[in-house]
Amino acid sequence: MGGLQAEKGPKVRRSHPLLYAQVWANLKARLPEQESLARKRRRTVDQLQAELLAGPPDTWRARLLDQRFHNQDFFEYLLELCHQTLPFNPWRGFEVSEVALELGGLLSEEAPDAAPVETLCRALCLGSHARRLIGETARAEVLLIRAAYLADDPAARGFFCRAYGLLRWDQGRMEEATALLHQASRRYRELGDIGEEAICEGMVGLLYNEEGELPRAESALRKARSGLDSRSQPRLAAQVHLALARCLALTDRKADARALRESAWSLYPYTPREEAMCALLWLEAQVADAMGDLADAETLLDSVRRKFLAKGFLPEATLTTIQLARVLIRQGRGVETPARTAELTERFGGRPGFALTLTALGFLAEETANGMADEKTWSLMAASYLSSFRLVGASPQPVPFV
Repeated sequence: MGGLQAEKGPKVRRSHPLLYAQVWANLKARLPEQESLARKRRRTVDQLQAELLAGPPDTWRARLLDQRFHNQDFFEYLLELCHQTLPFNPWRGFEVSEVALELGGLLSEEAPDAAPVETLCRALCLGSHARRLIGETARAEVLLIRAAYLADDPAARGFFCRAYGLLRWDQGRMEEATALLHQASRRYRELGDIGEEAICEGMVGLLYNEEGELPRAESALRKARSGLDSRSQPRLAAQVHLALARCLALTDRKADARALRESAWSLYPYTPREEAMCALLWLEAQVADAMGDLADAETLLDSVRRKFLAKGFLPEATLTTIQLARVLIRQGRGVETPARTAELTERFGGRPGFALTLTALGFLAEETANGMADEKTWSLMAASYLSSFRLVGASPQPVPFV
């Protein structure tokens, strides 16, 4: 057998350059034709999107009756547009997802085998993200149930599990959220997709950080930081840096925490949405607090607290007010806290979930009288309050789309 292999080997090697040259010549010969076809398809998509999206969103779905819009390239363009829009303008992303889902349904009816299963799964997951971000969690779950039947290959399964994990997080079902995000990370690892795996690990780390599980948070955040592309995911990268800095500060590694905190600053200019920037500054305030930089923590907390009050975000306003009060008390300025807590009653009194705010304020009063809980204990208390707000239907702002 060894002799036969030796005899056949040279023939393969001699023919290889000729075969390669012929393949390359064939490709070069077809290149102008392929470039022309690509330009034509691009012009068609540009024309269709200009016609469809120029009008008000409530007219888009009706216009799909025109057969010219029943175009696979246009369907994929709408999905890309939805993907690009959701992080910055969830309502616009929702409008685009609605028409994309309608078009995907029409294409599937006309040619059931033409549309790739992975593309249809992605459309349903993006639609779910959009509905989750505007607060329609029940409709988001319906779309994910439909997507489950299409999530066959690892890439589709990863995208599906991440979408379902973020929905469960928003619903306060943390164990399920963690399991789904771990599953998504594992699927992308199987594909060798380091960037997508890092995104999933970052979300796992942020969830553990919110829950006060510092060792697990640190492990996941370190994995995320090693693989995350801060140019394509600046907001998530900043969150990962700050959450990891908080873990380090709470475990007496303050020099490393300071370096990580400062490294996040260069990513702030690439976070244009006010709500996203408020979330980053709130996280940075917690880092400053854990490091003992009380003046910085006070400034940051007071700034984001005012924005949360103005926006009517009850859970966020409650927790930042209590965190600010704790910082003031530690500086010997406890007499200033009643004025801050009174603003919560003035802004939210009588609203659903306000009873939980009163419970949290009661805990603050006990702390003031009997001595402050340490930061790790408060971290667990804050996680408990967030979960409780979700359960009583006064949820914090949705986890951002990544």
